[in-house]
Amino acid sequence: MAKHEQLVDEGSMAFPYILVGIGAILCVLAAMESYLQLSDSPFSLLELSHKYGYLLKYEKAVQPNKGLWHPLAWIGSAFFIIMMLYSVRKHLSFMQDVGPLRYWLDTHMFLGVVATVFVTVHTTYKVGGLVSISFWSMILVATSGIVGRYIYIQIPRNIQGRELQIDQIQEIMEDINGEIKKYAGDDQKILRYFELISGPKQTERRNVFRIIFLMFLNDFGNLGRTYRIRKAIYANPELPSGVKKRLFRLIKEKGELIRSSNFLTASQKLLHYWHVFHKPFAFIMFLIMFIHIAVYMVFKAGG
Repeated sequence: MAKHEQLVDEGSMAFPYILVGIGAILCVLAAMESYLQLSDSPFSLLELSHKYGYLLKYEKAVQPNKGLWHPLAWIGSAFFIIMMLYSVRKHLSFMQDVGPLRYWLDTHMFLGVVATVFVTVHTTYKVGGLVSISFWSMILVATSGIVGRYIYIQIPRNIQGRELQIDQIQEIMEDINGEIKKYAGDDQKILRYFELISGPKQTERRNVFRIIFLMFLNDFGNLGRTYRIRKAIYANPELPSGVKKRLFRLIKEKGELIRSSNFLTASQKLLHYWHVFHKPFAFIMFLIMFIHIAVYMVFKAGG
């Protein structure tokens, strides 16, 4: 196996976009229905469903334990629990080969964001007491999770999900460079394409916020460079279509590894700081969520 093929399997590039699309639809529908019901609008999606014989047992409501807001709370809580399977997949050896790690991370993010929106609309924006601690912890966990995912994917990993060290990254880049030369032949212009995608060096001495800003700025710039590289390669009439596709993928992989190696130490430090911030709030969120559910079940049984 070529060294660059030992990188973590990214799976289908369409998968995250599919999840984003589904998540956006669910979140928009939940937020829209929340606005329509709480503003006492004469029209709502719930009333529309009643006309077709669906969800008849639910009525418009402005209280968290009434109407649609109650089942949305259960769905959101279930999503929070299910999304933790990502941690199981990452840490248990017998699950190392169960699907690409990126699929699990993207699904983890999808469930977390949708669950946050569902639980938020469930509250009908009435948050107080002990539950408010869980709610604001949830908001911090969801927000930091988006940043954490971005930092996480900056660090190259092998197919087992383990972080690669700088010497391993250099070996993989040399392996990719060999394949690029094989496909490009003597075309020096193509051989120089990968140099266009890079990242700033010596980021370790910069502060945390400056590093994150540089990451975003660098990735934004690389989007344009990647587009121009792809356009130039596919415009080359001397290259077969299969070679063009392979060559572009190799150049993109090497460019990303160059960027990652420049940010490696800084990304590892950022990820450590992120865990220190993220995990305590996640623990608080789950603890109070389970207490909240337990109290509800006790009072329900008692009632």
